[in-house]
Amino acid sequence: MSFKNLKIAFKIILGFGVIVLAVIVFAFTISNSLSKSRAINKEVNQIYAPSVELIRSLYSQISDSRMLIKSWVHIDKIADTPDKIKLKGLHDTEYQSVMDSLLYLSTFWSDDTSKAMLQAINTTIVDTLFPKHKYIMGQLNTFVSYEDPFIVFEVTPMVEENGEIMEITRVTLERITGLLTEQEYIIASKREESDDSFGRLKNFVFIMLLGQILFAAIIATFVIFSLSKPINATKNMLLSISKGILPEDKLREGDDEIGQMAKALHAVVISLRDVSKFAIEIGKGNFSTEFKPLSDEDVLGYSLIEMKNELHKAKQEEEIRAEENRQRTWSSQGVALFSDILRKNDENINDLTFDIISNMVQYTNSNQGGIFILNDNDPDNLFLEMTACYAFDRQKFIKRKIEIGEGLVGRCYQEQEKIFLTDIPADYIKISSGLGEDSPKCLLLVPLAYNDNIFGIMEIASFNVYQEFEIEFMERIGETIAATISSVKANIQTQTLLEQSQQQAEEMSAQEEEMRQNMEELRATQEQSARREQELMREVETLRKQLEKA
Repeated sequence: MSFKNLKIAFKIILGFGVIVLAVIVFAFTISNSLSKSRAINKEVNQIYAPSVELIRSLYSQISDSRMLIKSWVHIDKIADTPDKIKLKGLHDTEYQSVMDSLLYLSTFWSDDTSKAMLQAINTTIVDTLFPKHKYIMGQLNTFVSYEDPFIVFEVTPMVEENGEIMEITRVTLERITGLLTEQEYIIASKREESDDSFGRLKNFVFIMLLGQILFAAIIATFVIFSLSKPINATKNMLLSISKGILPEDKLREGDDEIGQMAKALHAVVISLRDVSKFAIEIGKGNFSTEFKPLSDEDVLGYSLIEMKNELHKAKQEEEIRAEENRQRTWSSQGVALFSDILRKNDENINDLTFDIISNMVQYTNSNQGGIFILNDNDPDNLFLEMTACYAFDRQKFIKRKIEIGEGLVGRCYQEQEKIFLTDIPADYIKISSGLGEDSPKCLLLVPLAYNDNIFGIMEIASFNVYQEFEIEFMERIGETIAATISSVKANIQTQTLLEQSQQQAEEMSAQEEEMRQNMEELRATQEQSARREQELMREVETLRKQLEKA
């Protein structure tokens, strides 16, 4: 809990308590600083200083081993000389003792690099340098072995100045020197850190004494003046609120009596400001704005929310009615438009269907459409024939024949139900424009049915998904189109029969004239034949009489 959130009665007590706490912190800090310095000195004396001595001893051992192995090869041909005994002791006990102590102390080192360096030195000595020493010591272990030229020739190059053992020893000594330098640097750093700690402690003691004096004065001043200022600010805010002014300044909030009053005043100001903004937004018709009541008992807040909900509900109902009116007007105007189109075209199916589909595409803001009429000239071979299609203000003269049940058009005819697709196969239809080709977003196929008879299919595609009222409109118009097509087909059939009757009547009249002419020719022929017969009879009679006279 902060100082400003305490009760007024406790602020004075807390002020003096803070001073006491500062004294305690002061004492604790001094003790902690001294403990830290003791820990640093202990670490230096018990870990790093012994480590430095052991590293120096290790350096001395490896340096001595270089001379001792040379002595083994070139000088000491007698067994168990002091140098040989010293080298054996170095291998057997002395090195391991120093290294074990170093490895133990290294576990307390803070520098992982130094630990790794020591491990690498130990590995080089144990795994490489000492095995090579022991190899030479094993080869030259008797007086006779010194007399063997082959052995001498083999081991001598190893201990020469640039020999393998000398090079390993040199590198090892360099590493030991680096490790020794690092440990000496750490000791110097630790001692410098200890000196700095004592210096900081001295400065801290001086600063803390001044700080405590200054802090005591500040606490006393703050306690005196922390009461009159917030009380006057609270009074001024209350006077502004009483005049209908919502002040922008904020009072200091806290858990004391004055702070609680300030918090309550802020809540009231924020609430009134929110009420004002909320009322302005509601007046603008923005019903999505939110308002949070101050509590479950905020009568004004919940009344405003209820008012917003009622106004929003009324606006939604008005929008629904307006949309319904717009849809009804749109449908009514469409019915009037297509009724006029259907009245004007009652003689030619192709002209009628083109006028229908072109106006339907434009009126519904579609992009492409076509009408397929049932061809029932041959009752045994029914099929759907495209009589008109329309796309982008130009007619496409395409002849297309679709069998019953074939594709979506044939299926729509067969099922006698509309087909509405929003997931159209990519290869079914494309809509072309100046920007290229793309598949439509929706496709609608409406059967043109009248009195349970289907006269065709209307197919229409669009980049916009049709709404339900648009689909219902096209279905409604589809029935009217079907009735008109039925009438047009009946008129065409009647006209065809009438023309056939007239043609037959003309043919019968021509046949009757031809028969009359034939009858007249036959009558003339018969009269000529009768005259000829009479002449022949007269000639026969004359001949008969002449024969009788003779």
